[in-house]
Amino acid sequence: MFIFASSPLLVSSFFGKTKLRKFLRNIYILAEENHPIMTITIDQNLKLELIHENHAQPIFDLVDANRTHLREWLPFVDRMQTVEFAENFVKGTMQRNKDGNEYAFVIVDNEKVIGRIGVYKIDGQNKIGEIGYWLAENLQGKGIITKSCKAIINFGFSGLQLNRIEIKCGTENFKSKTIPEKLNFTKEGIIRQGELLYDKFIDLNLYSLLKSDVE
Repeated sequence: MFIFASSPLLVSSFFGKTKLRKFLRNIYILAEENHPIMTITIDQNLKLELIHENHAQPIFDLVDANRTHLREWLPFVDRMQTVEFAENFVKGTMQRNKDGNEYAFVIVDNEKVIGRIGVYKIDGQNKIGEIGYWLAENLQGKGIITKSCKAIINFGFSGLQLNRIEIKCGTENFKSKTIPEKLNFTKEGIIRQGELLYDKFIDLNLYSLLKSDVE
């Protein structure tokens, strides 16, 4: 179940005050006209905003400016050739957010969209979610994804009550795999031919973090 709320009071009535304080340590609800956006504040300049219609153009512009960088590991890049595609992409994401199948955010730095991160493929029965992320090429190496992942991990365990969070990345995607390793995820093994990337299957590293690992 997913709730858009225009005030912390509405969220409190759903989660309960005690759980709310734990869940919303640095999360607030921002209402812009009639379009509430859930925002996770990371620091003075960096925040995560739950994907909204207003993000379609910035997402397209970011992908368009980073095609060579992103397409190596993200096959959707070749399909995103127009703003209209990005708008439909965002609408689908918003529906999955509402259905509780995922919680996808844009990464915003100084009010500019610079990447995407979220909890995907949520298994409510077994309380499992999977983190995925990507970032503009010129902003890599600044700790942005690490900080954003920490916020998403807190959101997943405290807010969504997940028990297990996974990160999967190509075995040759050396930059991506440094993130779970920095965040003390356990490498469980390799998923052989776990993803079809363009015209070939690639192996994936499987990392996991349990709620008990961080308590």
